[in-house]
Amino acid sequence: MDHPVFTRLREEMAKDGLDALVAHTLDNVTYTAGFQVPTHAMNRFRRTISILAGRDFARQIVVNVEENLARERSRFSDIVSYNQFTQNPSDIVADALTEAGVASGRIAIELDFIPAMDFMRLQEKLPDATFVHARDLYFRTRMVKTDDEIAALKAVGELTESVMGDVIDGLKVGRSENDVGAEIQNRMLAAGSGVAYQVGSGARSGIINCKPTPKEIEAGDVVRIEILGDMDGYRSNVTRTMVMGKPTEEQEEIWSVLIAARDRCEAMLRPGTTVPDLWGAYRDHCRTEGLEPSLTFLGHGIGRTIHEEPYLTETRDLPLQENMTHTMEPLYMIPGRMGFHVEDMYRITGEGHEKITGLKVSNDKLIEVSA
Repeated sequence: MDHPVFTRLREEMAKDGLDALVAHTLDNVTYTAGFQVPTHAMNRFRRTISILAGRDFARQIVVNVEENLARERSRFSDIVSYNQFTQNPSDIVADALTEAGVASGRIAIELDFIPAMDFMRLQEKLPDATFVHARDLYFRTRMVKTDDEIAALKAVGELTESVMGDVIDGLKVGRSENDVGAEIQNRMLAAGSGVAYQVGSGARSGIINCKPTPKEIEAGDVVRIEILGDMDGYRSNVTRTMVMGKPTEEQEEIWSVLIAARDRCEAMLRPGTTVPDLWGAYRDHCRTEGLEPSLTFLGHGIGRTIHEEPYLTETRDLPLQENMTHTMEPLYMIPGRMGFHVEDMYRITGEGHEKITGLKVSNDKLIEVSA
């Protein structure tokens, strides 16, 4: 019996009139196979490929040094390995598609990713095939999460927010951004999660992607911390904004606009709300209050990768659906002065929404840290 992920992908293949679906990217192969081949992320010369074809053909192709692990961990029961020095993985793909009886069929492949040499080889080996892009099919399928995926997202989200609380508790004037970043990394790794992070203080808080520096945190600084976890193949994205001491009237006014806009959008989180309407509500509230959003999207889907569909922006004309997971991240930057940003994770439920994060470490008001 097919795994539920295989079933969902085959259903989407049927809707698009496809005979086969081939994935090469780290996130789509990992989503399909249920585990990440270690060197897939580290060695661009080693291909890891998943293939679904027809009603029941399912095969994963891996480099031979990863074969034993793939047999142990992958949800594919059919694993074929190749020697990276003597075999061309595109030949292995072509042979699999021929074996599946779809050599002259409509084959979806990641045309926005597959190396040109690999694709040219496939065209040579399968001259009667019609190749179309697989991007939208995977986006569409991955937007709606399974119960297991939701559980994984909750686990990494809750951990990330807990670490955020601990890190905020340890903030003090004189600590460097690098020191704060090291604490984030140590706490997340100790809890079993990979991690990326941003730390920006003072004027540096006004840089959207503020990698930490040796700068020391000073009294009166706005401090932005973003933590991005990676546990069991699923991601988290949590951001909080603090002030070292009492916030100024200007800072409180900016924050109140962002939070009111967020709250307005939270009230709209339910199946059927369209993404452009959600973005429009956020944008319009900010503009009415005199702020121009610093990003052209309100948030993004989250799952196997930090940024997935749907991006919450006017160009994504689709409705929210039950079990979509996404972030919302009101953000306003004043370059050279300061920046404001709160980000939390959400799940769309049958009748509304559930907060995955945002319950342990509230940022409804600017967090005041004793200076």
